[in-house]
This record gives sequence, structure tokens and C-alpha cells, in this order.
Amino acid sequence: MNKTLNGSSALIAALNAQDFLRRHGNSLSEVLHAVGGNGGLDLFCKADRLMDGLCPDPRSVGEAIRDMRDLLAKADAPEDRHAASLRWHGARLTDLAASLPR
Repeated sequence: MNKTLNGSSALIAALNAQDFLRRHGNSLSEVLHAVGGNGGLDLFCKADRLMDGLCPDPRSVGEAIRDMRDLLAKADAPEDRHAASLRWHGARLTDLAASLPR
């Protein structure tokens, strides 16, 4: 039976969030800026800085992911090219937030 170190699942969740930001950061930052202006872009930059290292802090990453998710959840659904992106990113951020500690 394999045993994991205490807290390793939280670190894995933070690394998954880091991977998500690396893969989808351009479109996420675009939709955050579209719905939240410079404040939305600031949230993205904060999250990006938190996940810059090899071992991001899961609690801080969770807070940043939830902040971005909450901004997208509050946004009125735009009728433009950002509508599908807003829904997709919101759903993915919700999934990531569920696995990260508060």
C-alpha cells in the first residue's frame, strides 16, 4: 500500500492550478480583464506570482483561485466572444478551488 505524505494532496492541487494557469493563462487573463477591468487583471497577476515557484503554497493558491472564480461568478454573462470563455473558466476554477484548502 502506498502512503502519501500529509498535505501532499493539497500540494498536488496547487500544482494542478499552476499547470492550468500556464496552459490557459492568456485566455483567463483576457476574460478576467473583460469582466473585471484592471481589478480582474490584478487578480490574475497575483495568482501568477503565487504560482511562480516549484512549490506553491496551497492555501494562498486556493485563495487566489477562489478570488478569480468569484469575480467570474459575479459577472453578467456577456453576449460577446467572452461568454463561452467565462463559463468554461468559471467551471474550471470552481473545480480547482474545490480541491484546494481554505
